[in-house]
Amino acid sequence: MPTPFHVFLDVDGGGWHPAAWRRSRSGPDAVSSPARLREFAVTAQAQGLTGLTFEDSTLPDPRNPAGHLDAVQRAAFLAGTTDAIGLLPVAATTYSEPFHVAAQIASLDHSSAGRAGWIATTSPERVARSVDLPVETDPAAELADVVRAVRALWDSWEDDAVIRDVPTGRYVDRDRLHPVDVETGNWSVKGPLTVPRTPQGQPVVAVHERDLTDATRADLVLTGNAGARRTAGGPLVVVDVEFALDSDAAPAAERLEALDADAAAPTRDRVRWSGSGEGFARYLTDVSASADGVRLHAAVLDEDLRTLLRTTLPALRVGRLLQPPVAGATLRTTLGLHRPANQFATA
Repeated sequence: MPTPFHVFLDVDGGGWHPAAWRRSRSGPDAVSSPARLREFAVTAQAQGLTGLTFEDSTLPDPRNPAGHLDAVQRAAFLAGTTDAIGLLPVAATTYSEPFHVAAQIASLDHSSAGRAGWIATTSPERVARSVDLPVETDPAAELADVVRAVRALWDSWEDDAVIRDVPTGRYVDRDRLHPVDVETGNWSVKGPLTVPRTPQGQPVVAVHERDLTDATRADLVLTGNAGARRTAGGPLVVVDVEFALDSDAAPAAERLEALDADAAAPTRDRVRWSGSGEGFARYLTDVSASADGVRLHAAVLDEDLRTLLRTTLPALRVGRLLQPPVAGATLRTTLGLHRPANQFATA
């Protein structure tokens, strides 16, 4: 049996290209509609994808001309309409309060029965200025501090802290709730959290390679380096890939040229690939030799996802590379990650 290879799909806006919404089946005001989002989620789960990711930003985004909804709320909306696929929203550490992030992601893990992840990321400098973050602040160090605080808050309830003792009227064992006191030069946070420990113990934490420091505890690293290699005992390595596939209407190169005529595509820290669906399957197979998975960003979701489902994913299944998550399994189980012990619990 080959090593499991995990395929994530980003479902933000019309696709990774800023002009994608012009080619969408939906109008600009419906690109982020609940019905459309649900359709993508149900389809992705049925096709055996590991997880969905949801981008977020406080800045205007040309991919979402009518605005976009909060990433955590979009993920929470899908918790009740899916039962196997992971849900990983972005919550930027530049402007998000650690206590609120911990509570939001913990709530998502409860509502999805253990399928939540958190993409912890920094924000552009102009966003930091808008929230009065001191200019001398190192964003990556700030992210590491927030991740440390959030993990502590997730552990502030032991697994068996909720006792629901009806005869005595006790809901929790107070001895199994733990204070959390984290203070940095910019903020402080105190616990315990207002949400009990989650099905996964700690939801999966994903961090971009550019934001990673030695102090950051990540379960999964997102990288734009196609040659990135997994290391024993280290976080899982997932390669970010922007793709455009040949369709019945036009080759990928022509489609991208038409999109670029409407809006220039930005340069991001991601691999960019275009060509046939079968060729893309061969490329992903090559990536699987060194990485644990990929996160796919379709140029135009409505067009490229259809080709991906018809050509690329069947080829991966034939090669036994794509192994669908099991309904009811936690995201940690699907990824082969252990359930972490509570850092405050006594033996």
